Amino acid sequence: MKKLFLMIATVALLTACNGNGNTSGTNTSSDSTAQATEQPATGGMEEGAKGPGVLECDNFTIDVPQDWEVTKKKESELSVKAPSGEIFNFVYDEQSNLAQEKQFEMELDGMQDLGEKTFGNNTYATFLWKQDAGDAYSAIMKIGDGNSGTIKVNTTNVKTADNEMIPAILGNLKMK
Repeated sequence: MKKLFLMIATVALLTACNGNGNTSGTNTSSDSTAQATEQPATGGMEEGAKGPGVLECDNFTIDVPQDWEVTKKKESELSVKAPSGEIFNFVYDEQSNLAQEKQFEMELDGMQDLGEKTFGNNTYATFLWKQDAGDAYSAIMKIGDGNSGTIKVNTTNVKTADNEMIPAILGNLKMK
């Protein structure tokens, strides 16, 4: 009889303690999990997200305009797509320099040098590539003195140098 009473008391005690411990522990755990899931991820926007927001990689950020979509996010490469279909692909290259990159561009048949243009605080060497398949706009931003790296901007569906999307996104790039 003593054993039965002791077992019942032990089970009751364990149930009471376990219930209180689990309830607060489970709720706290669930609450913190729910909070972590609801909070935006650190590091800015991810692929598939739409602006406005800040898209960042290791070396630079882009302020993404309203309704623009993030199409690529890698360590040194970012791409965004305007609602009207223009795509801008930014690639950081710490080994390149502006003079060499301009020379590579001009070696392509049909490439036109449009000169340097400033968008926001950024100065780019700009080009228009005349092709049978359709023209394409590109730009190269020098970093520092121009000898220590570049950010190359290639585009899709940007057929003219006066496309309004160009200043809307090229001026939003910021170095870290």
